[in-house]
Amino acid sequence: YIQYSTVHTYITTMPQSKSTISPIAQPTLLTDSTHQPKTHGSVGILVVGLGGANGVTMLSGILANRSNLNWYGPRGEPMSANYNGCITQLKERGVHGGVGFAEKVNINASMAAVGGWEIRPSKLGDALRNAQILDYDMVRQLKDEMNRVKVFRGYYDPRFIGSSQHATATHILSKKEAPNCSEALKTIRADIRYFKWRNGVVGHTTVIWSASVEPNCELVYDGKLESAKDLLDAIEMSEEERGGPLSPSLIYATAAILEGCSFVNGGSQNTMCGGLEELARQQMGVYCLGTDFKAGQTKFKTAAVEYIRTMGLTPKVIASSNHLGNNDMRNLATADKARHAKLRVKHDIFAAWEEDIDHKVSVMFTPMINDEKRDFVEYTSLGFLGQHHTMVTYTRASDSVLCVPLMIDAAVWCDFFSTCSWPYEEVSKALAYLFKVPEGAAKGVDPGFFRQMEELKAQVAAACSAKESKKKEGRRRVRIRAEEKNTEWAIPNDKIIVCAGLACVDMQLGNATGGDGGENIEIFEGETSIGGGSVSMACKSLARLCHGAPLDEGYMQVTPPVVHTLIPICKIGHDDTGNKLLSLLENCGRASRNVDTKYAKSGRKNDQTARTALAVLPIFKDGRRGCFFDAASNATFEAKEVVGMLQEVTGEGSSTPPTQPLGAFVFGYPHLLPNLQGEALAHVFSRARASMDEGGIIVMDLNGVPDVAPNWIGGGLRTVPDLKVDRVIGPALGHVDILHMNEDELVLLTGCSLTGSKSDDEFAISNAASLFLLCGVAVVAVTRGQRGCFIACNDEERFAKTKALPSSWVDSTTFIKAVDLPEGTTINTNGAGDSFTAGLLVAAMLRHTGQVVNISEKEMIVEEVE
Repeated sequence: YIQYSTVHTYITTMPQSKSTISPIAQPTLLTDSTHQPKTHGSVGILVVGLGGANGVTMLSGILANRSNLNWYGPRGEPMSANYNGCITQLKERGVHGGVGFAEKVNINASMAAVGGWEIRPSKLGDALRNAQILDYDMVRQLKDEMNRVKVFRGYYDPRFIGSSQHATATHILSKKEAPNCSEALKTIRADIRYFKWRNGVVGHTTVIWSASVEPNCELVYDGKLESAKDLLDAIEMSEEERGGPLSPSLIYATAAILEGCSFVNGGSQNTMCGGLEELARQQMGVYCLGTDFKAGQTKFKTAAVEYIRTMGLTPKVIASSNHLGNNDMRNLATADKARHAKLRVKHDIFAAWEEDIDHKVSVMFTPMINDEKRDFVEYTSLGFLGQHHTMVTYTRASDSVLCVPLMIDAAVWCDFFSTCSWPYEEVSKALAYLFKVPEGAAKGVDPGFFRQMEELKAQVAAACSAKESKKKEGRRRVRIRAEEKNTEWAIPNDKIIVCAGLACVDMQLGNATGGDGGENIEIFEGETSIGGGSVSMACKSLARLCHGAPLDEGYMQVTPPVVHTLIPICKIGHDDTGNKLLSLLENCGRASRNVDTKYAKSGRKNDQTARTALAVLPIFKDGRRGCFFDAASNATFEAKEVVGMLQEVTGEGSSTPPTQPLGAFVFGYPHLLPNLQGEALAHVFSRARASMDEGGIIVMDLNGVPDVAPNWIGGGLRTVPDLKVDRVIGPALGHVDILHMNEDELVLLTGCSLTGSKSDDEFAISNAASLFLLCGVAVVAVTRGQRGCFIACNDEERFAKTKALPSSWVDSTTFIKAVDLPEGTTINTNGAGDSFTAGLLVAAMLRHTGQVVNISEKEMIVEEVE
């Protein structure tokens, strides 16, 4: 066991009334020398119904593998622990491959932290012995250790469980502790936090429903829980106000997602509602999956029918009869509504296929059989000339032994995909193979087992490819929901920022010599690849902005991000450089999980021959930089591609619009994007404006302005008509709210002359910038390197056209001095303009929350200067 001597606890003092605001205490490090977590805790598994057959079988299997346990079987044969059935723990088999993902996933389930809830008081080792599922010699060796495992008391509502379970349900939250759903939610959330702390869990935690099947929740059927707001409001209401009870599984699922955990519905009830899905989608790397684990015999059904269909036959009747005597069946025998929930799932297994399959299931409770399920299935199909084709299968196996590998794999997969920040929809489809009826984002997938496995393989391969270039840190960071920290300023409604334009991989050559031409052999010290271009640089700057001071690295957490979601839109090729760029983009937000690359990935399908752009940047010893640039896919990036990805983001034409509104559209480097200039650029801005909340804010960041302005004839300062017909930016200027350029670009675009005289240059810059204001730009920002920057804002009439801009900026102009850097700072100006633009945009979007938070000098944000 890996032991720790220090635990981390976060203490936050909530402010009282507005008139007596006190400072909010920052997270405080506490020491508890007596506490030593027993597991490295790379994966956390919390099971609802931990004392049931599935729960104790899973825990015993993990403990047996962790200690490499050996025992004797019922016939005296030597046995040893293994993970047969857990495809995340097995290697590929044979020269032709075979199911096994251990090398790709690289997560050892034996080091998982396991805990959970139970409504029965039995100790886990005793429960394992009483279940009579596994070999006695194995149980004997594990019983005492399992009896020492602490189990949380379960949340209990007798209306959602069979009468046969009522008498033994004594290990439950009291009415005083959980008088209503709201208080039960808080208690379960506290349990989850304690579990992570106590076990030193630093990876992703998954909560699995493995308790008895509940009756379906009528509120879900009635469509009253279709949004996250509906769900959270319903939990806060009284039962009378909401119009009915909420099932315990819904409370557990909501608590899991609010704590940044995934939730897996291993039961048959209708826990998977729209509100839960929306809540999960609000956090990158959190998933809500279900419904009802597809164990051995049902999995074989989907494989058998897939075989029948592949033969060209038409399946018509599947008649199944199964019987067993475990506690799940005892519950169903005394709960008619729960039985209906179970049969609903079984009958819907083949619903996605077009054949009208008559699928009948008979389930019988036979106590003597215990956990060893017996299943008989007859398949009748139409063959050549409509003649009948019938085959029969018989399955006999322990129900728990079939189900537990799915539980372990579900937790490991959630950890794996969460680490990659893999999109919600893709993960739902990849893990559809685990469930009888895939619901949520996986609803309607092909039910064929082998088709589902192909989808899993494809998603794992894609995730591994994106993960290859990430730095292997051996630690994870999890996201804290912004609601849990009081802030004085925030972006309203968690608005999304889209970063579009030029993207490439920047290969930086550090401390390079040369830069003055010539054919000398120059030297450099080390190479660093980062995401380059406006898209990567803007994403990096925006993703890492956080409220308050970042927490110490030991916490493996960051404070809530200022920007809830960032979406890069750029053209990426199907090559290694493209995979690297996607990985670098995702890595921008690895701490906060707030960069969503889904739409950039989907855009790759539009041009299968595209190459990804690459820039080689020598960073000279004096801070200057050179650039060798292969534009590649940027040279073919077109307006229709940008608009297409933007339509995907906004859900145009889709029944599921985004859960957060779009707040800003940042576009960079039009002079380096030949197909996104002039009227094409104006069209993109127009479409972006129409898709944003209250019109949003449109930002244009310039780079690569040519030495000779193409449409400018003659010397002197250009005129407004000259700028309006500029072939690159002219038609787009009237759409732009914030325009950024550096001093050199201002000279090239306007023809202004700078002499080096402070007063003369400031006058010239002010005059030149005013030309863009007269062209319709709301805010013009000019960066001047060591001399700081100049910002000019338009009049009230122009600001009225963009409601999202702060009215206090109207008619403002200012020259701001540069900040002096500490002596010895290594200077790297790459991305400086992008960072400046990102900061200016956030300043325009922030609004006061009505709270006053005192921040001490130690808590100020300290930014790393590269």
